[in-house]
Amino acid sequence: MFGPAGARRVPASLLLLTLALFGVAGWCIWSRVASPTDGATVSPADSAVSIGHINVSATEPGSVLRLGDEVLAIDGQDLAERVRTLPGGPKTSAGETLTYTVRRDGERLDLRVTLHHFPLIAAVAGWWPMLLVGALLVAASITVFWARPRDPAAHAALLTSAIGVVTIVGAGFFPLTAVDLVAGNQFWRHYIGQVAFALLWGPVLHFAIAFPSITLSRRQRWQIAAGYVGPLALYGLMWLATLLALSTPLERIYLLIVPVLPALFVYPPLIATVLVRKYIRQRGGPTGRPILWQLMALIFSTGTYFAIWVVPVLATGRPLVPYEMQALPFMAVPIAMSAAVLRHRALNIEVAVSRTVVYGALTIGAVGLYFAVVGTWSAAFGPITSVWGQAVIAAAIAVLSQPVRARLQVLINRRLYGDRDDPYRVVSALASRLEDTPVVASMLPEIVETVAAALRLPHMAIEIQARGRSETAASVGTPTGELYRMPLTYHGERVGNLVVGRRSAQRELTRPDRIALAEVARHAGAAVYTARLTRDLRRSRDRLVQAREMERRRILHELHDGVGPTLAAVALGLDVSRRTVGDTTPTGELLGRLRDELQAAIIEIRRLAHGLRPPVLDRIGLIPAIREYAGALASRTVGGDTQEGGVTIVLEVPSTMPKLPPPVDVAAYRIICEALTNVTRHAEARSCAVRLWIDDDLHIEVVDDGIGLPAVTNGGVGLSSMRERATELGGECLVEADHDGGTRVFATLPLPKEGS
Repeated sequence: MFGPAGARRVPASLLLLTLALFGVAGWCIWSRVASPTDGATVSPADSAVSIGHINVSATEPGSVLRLGDEVLAIDGQDLAERVRTLPGGPKTSAGETLTYTVRRDGERLDLRVTLHHFPLIAAVAGWWPMLLVGALLVAASITVFWARPRDPAAHAALLTSAIGVVTIVGAGFFPLTAVDLVAGNQFWRHYIGQVAFALLWGPVLHFAIAFPSITLSRRQRWQIAAGYVGPLALYGLMWLATLLALSTPLERIYLLIVPVLPALFVYPPLIATVLVRKYIRQRGGPTGRPILWQLMALIFSTGTYFAIWVVPVLATGRPLVPYEMQALPFMAVPIAMSAAVLRHRALNIEVAVSRTVVYGALTIGAVGLYFAVVGTWSAAFGPITSVWGQAVIAAAIAVLSQPVRARLQVLINRRLYGDRDDPYRVVSALASRLEDTPVVASMLPEIVETVAAALRLPHMAIEIQARGRSETAASVGTPTGELYRMPLTYHGERVGNLVVGRRSAQRELTRPDRIALAEVARHAGAAVYTARLTRDLRRSRDRLVQAREMERRRILHELHDGVGPTLAAVALGLDVSRRTVGDTTPTGELLGRLRDELQAAIIEIRRLAHGLRPPVLDRIGLIPAIREYAGALASRTVGGDTQEGGVTIVLEVPSTMPKLPPPVDVAAYRIICEALTNVTRHAEARSCAVRLWIDDDLHIEVVDDGIGLPAVTNGGVGLSSMRERATELGGECLVEADHDGGTRVFATLPLPKEGS
């Protein structure tokens, strides 16, 4: 079990493999310290070596060997013959003197070289960039794995750091020296480091495939397995090609001691292809930008490494910049990973890696300044060869970096936690947003969005409390883990709660977070109270409208099923009585007049019933009723005085409609009918379009190409009734001149929301 917050299940094999790799790294350090050295670096992977020759690429002060000496033999052992078998040999000891046969300026010389203990501190000081990159990589990957031990990308990051450490201590800090070719086991220590460098591309490809997935498919698992085997397969092919193409052992060892060489040409394009394909699929999503950052980091790192070290060594035998600096371009990789987590919470560990980002960015700036100072000094006064001189420059830069670090920490914290250290900035931003919010219903969503963005919170919500119950009125983000609730009060009365989701990897909100949220809660209570009153008023109005509609339907049924048949029966009785007494008799004439008055009353009752709720809505529904009314209206306009061809009415309505509440479909039908009636009576239009659509509300738009609105309108009964029908449902109706001429009627009718 492993993890920062409670017990977490960790793949045991991964943990054992990581510990084994760190054990190999420890053995590399111990074996190098325990073995003597001649101080002459001759590693074909890291030095100025021509194919078929072993040349000295670096020496320690006071050594009898010089830069560029070609080593031919050591104590009588010809190197060309020695490397034909397994390099290395019997152990040597510090203080032992060996005879080196070298070729210098075309002359063959025998030199006496005394072995000495390996200068560990000087090696670490000289290769400090590699130590820095290794520490940054280990810190970032362990932090990622600590927070998300079951994420495939975290596994890849941990393996990358473990194999990277083996690479650094195996073939980074401790390059191969001439004596290692004929004595001891340091050749194999260096070879292990070089093989680790080749294998390092496997977990990098692993990370590219796995990011940002939580689980891996079977196909991805096979791809990852092939990615780990690939460097060894490429190395085997290069070995076979070397045996076939090159004839001498020294020519072969030049390539065989560099297992990473074929992987350097294959894996960067392969990884870039994987990331490009992912970026194309994820572009515009939350993981699109972090994938792009990783792609750019890969291109920058490998491109710089090739341009400065690989290509110049293959072409001229010498790099453009000393080998001690070759690890610096790869600093972009852990920085890109941390930046992705910081910006997009790709692995949900932004809290833990914040300082990694701070010191990584600070280090990049310090390294750049170091290069600038050393380069300027070298151009003016010659190269700085003294370790103490380099240390003085580095110390001065470190001192100057302290003020920058403080400012950088503030910027990073603001990116991670927003303005939690400045609650008044949060309140000011909230006030500015609320000033631009004219609708009360939008106030609470504006509050949660503004505060969550200002404090970089993954989730935030406002609950309204009333009658002992709480309901969510506005929320943003997805709840993660345990939620933190802060009471919202207004004049001493608790009106709701401010609900906050903790940032991932946080056990609880920090004190600055709580201070900032308390300041927000102090001002948000009034907004919640206002929203609660508005909600209660809306619900009360909805209940009244619903009750009125139910009463109208009851009266309609009474008129249709009770009063209507009764009056019809009375009219029938009058007709029978009139025929009985005779139509021309005084009594018959009286009955006839009563019959006509009764028929007029029946017609008036039908008109009133139709006004309560159009029967056509219950008979065929809203959309067919609109089509029926529009068709009848258009047919009546054909051949009129002002519209010879009639009005063409185009309906743009959904083919199917969800069941609407009775007050809504009545209001929609009445508004559309009134708008179409106005078009045919007053607009002198040739065409009219009726549009109806639903999202959260029901929207109605009626547009004509007529003469438009008069300069001064008296606000007739029709326009007023349309506005009143929308307003009583909590909506709005706007009548305005259309920008292309004519008149536009636009109405919005709210639909019931879940839980309202």
